[in-house]
Amino acid sequence: MQITGLDQTDNRIIDLLKENARLSYSEIGKVVGLSRVTVKRRIKQMEKSGIIRGYHAVIDPEATVKGIHFTLDLDVVLAHYEEIVGKLAANPMIHQIYGTSGKSHIHAIGIVPNSETLGSYANYLFRSTRGVRELNWQILVTTYKDTERGVDYEVRYQKHEHLEAGSISSGQEQKRE
Repeated sequence: MQITGLDQTDNRIIDLLKENARLSYSEIGKVVGLSRVTVKRRIKQMEKSGIIRGYHAVIDPEATVKGIHFTLDLDVVLAHYEEIVGKLAANPMIHQIYGTSGKSHIHAIGIVPNSETLGSYANYLFRSTRGVRELNWQILVTTYKDTERGVDYEVRYQKHEHLEAGSISSGQEQKRE
């Protein structure tokens, strides 16, 4: 991804840091043809301007937390929105929560140990939470692209061994009249 407003060298530095944020200034300098001091100055400037906001370890939840990845889409009464978000955020199975436009106001992503736990949690959430008009859940079957976890569609999923055949059924839907 090229960042508009940065020159080719800064974009290359960012690409290198995204691949391996532990590279030294000297190692980056060898690749981009600059001195260690110049690379350090460029990186510090990008940090200062907010282009680079930090360096993070990328943890693969599939390697650490065994389970099923799922999504929840909730259509909610807006008067209960914050309460519902708080209830989702308090559950350790929920890893990400997003506010959305359209019919589903809240989109959440999480990991459960098995499908029974997901069904029980979705049923509990729907039945015990005021303001939830509709709840849909889906089990994530395949990841085609996830830049946060280093899954690149072009590199990984256009190879024959990663393509799957067959049909996949959707998750469960619960709806109030």
